[in-house]
Amino acid sequence: MGESIKRLVKAAHYLYSSGLVSGSAGNISMRLSRDEIAITPTGVPLSLVTEENVAIVGMDGSRLIGGNPSSEVYLHLGIYKIRKDIKGIVHTHSPYATAFAFSDKRLKGFEGFNGDSIDEVAYYKPGSLELAKECVKKMEKSKVLILKNHGIVCCGSDLQEAVQLAEFIEESAKIQFLAYILNKI
Repeated sequence: MGESIKRLVKAAHYLYSSGLVSGSAGNISMRLSRDEIAITPTGVPLSLVTEENVAIVGMDGSRLIGGNPSSEVYLHLGIYKIRKDIKGIVHTHSPYATAFAFSDKRLKGFEGFNGDSIDEVAYYKPGSLELAKECVKKMEKSKVLILKNHGIVCCGSDLQEAVQLAEFIEESAKIQFLAYILNKI
C-alpha cells in the first residue's frame, strides 16, 4: 500500500504545481483493493497532501485510517462500484475546462475520444449525494464528465491515465477558448 499512497501524493502535488487545482479545490483517489480506496483529505490543499493525511476508505464510506476523506468521497466510491475497470479518479476545477462548465459552450472534438465519450452532469451541490448519483449514472459510458457550474471528473485504468485525461481536457479547453476569442476579433 505504501507505494500506492506515494503515487497518490505525487499526483496531488503534480496537479497543484501544474495549475489544474488550486488550494483544496479538487480531489483524487485510487483503488487499492476490491474493498478500499485512497482519497485526498477534505480541506487540505493538494500541495500539502502527505502520506499521513491521505484517507483510506472502505467501499461503504467508512474511514479506516488517515485524514477525513474528501467531501466528494461518495462520487468516487460510486464510480468505483460500477466501473471495475477504473483504478484512478481525478476531480479538478481547472480554469479553462471549468470555464466551459460554467458556460453554454460545449467542448468539441471528443467523439470517440479514447473509446469513450465526454458527458455533462447538471448542477448539483458539490459533495451532495445527488451529484454523486448523477455522476455514477453518466460515468457508465464515459471516462470524462463536465460538471455544470463546478468542474470536471476524469477516470482512468490507473491514476496516471486519469491525470493525463485531466491535462488533455484542460489543454483542449484552453485551445478552444483561445480559438473562440480569435474568431470574435
